[in-house]
Amino acid sequence: MTSPRFVIPETFIAERPIRVTVVGAGGTGSLFLSELGRLDAALRVQGHHGMDVTVFDPDTFSPANFGRQMTTQGDAGFNKAIMVVGRINNFFGLDWRAVPEALDPARRTVGADLIVGCVDSGKFRYQLGQSCRGVRTDALWCDFGNGSDRGQIVIGHLGTPSRGQRLPNVYDLYGQELLAGDDDDLPSCSLAEALTRQKWAINQNMATAGATLLSTLLFDGGLDAHGALVRLNPLTVSPLMIDPAVWATFGYTATAADA
Repeated sequence: MTSPRFVIPETFIAERPIRVTVVGAGGTGSLFLSELGRLDAALRVQGHHGMDVTVFDPDTFSPANFGRQMTTQGDAGFNKAIMVVGRINNFFGLDWRAVPEALDPARRTVGADLIVGCVDSGKFRYQLGQSCRGVRTDALWCDFGNGSDRGQIVIGHLGTPSRGQRLPNVYDLYGQELLAGDDDDLPSCSLAEALTRQKWAINQNMATAGATLLSTLLFDGGLDAHGALVRLNPLTVSPLMIDPAVWATFGYTATAADA
């Protein structure tokens, strides 16, 4: 068996918790955070220090979120980050933090080992990618993006690592295309209306695929694929391989990205 092409960063196996910043606790974010809580528990029973997680989200739950996100009907009007993180802390006995505010992309969440983006805003992804071009950091950026019945997950470097191979992030691969879908991000008044715009299973499948990639990095010590393309019908999860030839199909080259 060949070794993974991308080896787990030293910060993920240091003698301290992995510092994680999650942006968005809605459709995919709330479900992914639940997976992250289970992953944290699995790490700790194996002697790892687990994760130190901070979640940013300025939005509140609405009745339309019930059935699609980790929420109850009584949560309407309450902040998503506070409610989701509170449930995870109570269930797993953790002390993760909720920040009921938007994260300014220019802040770059300095000090985090892993940034997880679970937001509908292509503008946020674009601004975060632009602000981190050329910044020296070993942090990884895991980004979730999905539409009605399909989506993509990309794990890449937030900026430029101090050494070793650089994985392109979602901004490197998609660039201006990230801004194309924001006009379709409209609120729904009910679950029934929401389901006419987005298939019920897409968020859970995205969260599970992302958690699987992260668990592979942590438990197997590396990755052969640093992302996935998810489709519901027919149900397929196609890996985004760590391969310059694959990246070239997106128009990405290392020289252009580091310029």
